[in-house]
Amino acid sequence: MRVLVVGGGGFAMACIDVLGSSGLDVGGPVEVDGDLDRSIIDGADVFVAVMDNRARQMVSHEVATLGGRLVTALSPRAVVSPSARISAGAVLMPGAVVNAAASIGKGAIVNTNAAVDHEASVGAFAHVAVGASLAGNVTVGDGALIGVGASVTPGRTIGAWSTVGAGSAVVRDVAPGATVAGVPAKTTYGSALLR
Repeated sequence: MRVLVVGGGGFAMACIDVLGSSGLDVGGPVEVDGDLDRSIIDGADVFVAVMDNRARQMVSHEVATLGGRLVTALSPRAVVSPSARISAGAVLMPGAVVNAAASIGKGAIVNTNAAVDHEASVGAFAHVAVGASLAGNVTVGDGALIGVGASVTPGRTIGAWSTVGAGSAVVRDVAPGATVAGVPAKTTYGSALLR
């Protein structure tokens, strides 16, 4: 199967490595600097390798509108439970762990050595950064960013399009759009913690 990679920079290189190590024939990367060419995208299997969550969402939507099919990139060095659900366009980098009954949304990133424990849910176009850990039953909303090395305790909810700073420990729910940081994580600006 030939996969066209749309994106650029270091993240695209890492995604190309993951796709190639899975035995796929990789084409691209096609830089995103304007509208995509329908003649290239229509009918193609496409992986959107754009790091920014909102931009990845917009490009993925454009790919679908132009007739492309989003594919998933799973490193052979990721550990994925047979009961986990991984949606189209998501990437699991080397060392990522996705445990029993967890779900990874469309276009989401589970980065190098990140862990998503049992029954956790990562929303569409969210990013669990390098070395971040989500305990069981955590819900991460669409477009949220869990920073490098951050930890989220069991049962917490991270609201859509919120940001958890690098190295933070989340012990309370985080409101949509909020930015939290520290140990324990506290609001730095935006909406307050929910409870």
